[in-house]
Amino acid sequence: MAAYTTTTLRTHYHDALVDWQQRNFPEMDILLKYWDKYFPGQTPFQLVAKIGDTKSETIEYGKFAGQKRFEKAGSMVGNMFYSARDIIKAQCSTELGSIQQHRMTIDQAISDEAKFAMLRVQAEELRHAYQMFWVLEHDLSWKKPGHGDVAEETIELLLGMELGSHVLDAFNIHFDRFLDNVMFTAVIDLVGKYQLDMQRVFSYGPMARSMGPMFSEEGFHLGTGRKFLKEIAVNATKGQGEYSISDVQQAFNQWFPRGLEMFGNEQGGVTSVTFGFKDRTNGEAQDQYAQECQGIVDNTNLAILQVLVPGIAAEEGKKLSQEILQTGNVVQGVSPEQLVFLPARNFLRKRGPEDVVFKPVNPRGETLTKDNKPLAADEYVEYLKGVLPAGFIKDNEFAKYAELLQAAHRPEAPMGYGLN
Repeated sequence: MAAYTTTTLRTHYHDALVDWQQRNFPEMDILLKYWDKYFPGQTPFQLVAKIGDTKSETIEYGKFAGQKRFEKAGSMVGNMFYSARDIIKAQCSTELGSIQQHRMTIDQAISDEAKFAMLRVQAEELRHAYQMFWVLEHDLSWKKPGHGDVAEETIELLLGMELGSHVLDAFNIHFDRFLDNVMFTAVIDLVGKYQLDMQRVFSYGPMARSMGPMFSEEGFHLGTGRKFLKEIAVNATKGQGEYSISDVQQAFNQWFPRGLEMFGNEQGGVTSVTFGFKDRTNGEAQDQYAQECQGIVDNTNLAILQVLVPGIAAEEGKKLSQEILQTGNVVQGVSPEQLVFLPARNFLRKRGPEDVVFKPVNPRGETLTKDNKPLAADEYVEYLKGVLPAGFIKDNEFAKYAELLQAAHRPEAPMGYGLN
């Protein structure tokens, strides 16, 4: 039995999101037609809001711990009202943005199974956006005297967002190839898992009750990314398919830094805990995220080694890949170039603490120099063109990074430039 109840939006908002879907995700009709073929025995997709349970009826974290959850937005005090609105807006923006990104390269899928898995991911992202609309539209107290109708204003803003205008940078990047779909579900959707898990404790009740069903669905997204990432890596090792191991590494180089930045500055997040919106600070969650991403890399390398060293056991394979990557040596006939590694956390960062942003480092975190001096901004941009996907180099998000990098390296740049 489902651990949630379902409801729908008022007709005006429901129809508005359906209209958005027909313009931005018309392929959903194909998914629904062949759902039973690719997902036999699984409940067919429905565009509804799912209201789950919470661990406790009282607030669990922050200065209101022990009190009843806020059931009305208008009851939230001080800056909580707009801070909650901003979190909901950002969450919804990621859902809509990812749909717009995925459909750009969905027809390049490596198989029909992969294509329909990604279509299901898009459909569930649509339902998650629908869920955030419900959080806003069902509670009339989002319209406060002197504040306007916050819910309606936010929903209208979200429905008008295109690639380039979404809240988080990762959702403004144009997909160039199906490897982007795969890496995105493996690395970026993993951030979504952490955000949803942290927000299960949300002191605003409707948001807290939305997290469980969304978190459950996110598991399929992560599994999809990891499954097809390993398939791509194995095919590359066998000399099959469209991608090389170098392509996979460059995709990690592109997406992992964006995932790190989705948590916000790793030195921040205290306010969200204080308000009872989350149970961890940014840095705590980011540490856990990076560790889990390392696990994705380890499992991908194991799949590669099982091709190159037939019969190798899992633990032996993990030790072998670590030895090869740490020493840079060829071991048992396997070279470092045949494996992938997780980029350093100070690589390609434009947001975060001062010691990580805009540093001229390689993906391993090592400072790049010329004449015993760190590379100049324009020299570093040229270097990056050799370690990042060609499609990303042409994207507006890379151009923004290069522009901010140049500004940060000007003598007059203020201390802490780029921190947020």
